[in-house]
Amino acid sequence: MSTENTIKVKKEEGTEAIYQFLSTIEELKKCDGQLTKWIDDHDILLYEFEGQFKAISNICRHFGGPVGYHKAKNGVFTCLWHNWQFSCKDGSNLTHCGLPLRNYDIKIVDEKIYINLLG
Repeated sequence: MSTENTIKVKKEEGTEAIYQFLSTIEELKKCDGQLTKWIDDHDILLYEFEGQFKAISNICRHFGGPVGYHKAKNGVFTCLWHNWQFSCKDGSNLTHCGLPLRNYDIKIVDEKIYINLLG
């Protein structure tokens, strides 16, 4: 079942996950493969890395600064406020181990990118 802004996906265990519309692939490409958006109370950093689309929290674990304010360089996001660094591969913290950014599950349907905020 789907609407314009949400899709429901059946999981293997029989439950449903609800994915909300985040962006189109076209919109992401127009932003050079990286953009940020608020969905409900989540500040999302959506980007393309090594041919894969990924979504992580845009809020630095240190002091809440914007991780995706600047474009990623050499596979690394650097927080604007205090220069904490995070891997584009998986959101892991390269400055302080054990404080990764939250990863979000995304689905692509008809060139539209949907995000599961609860998964």
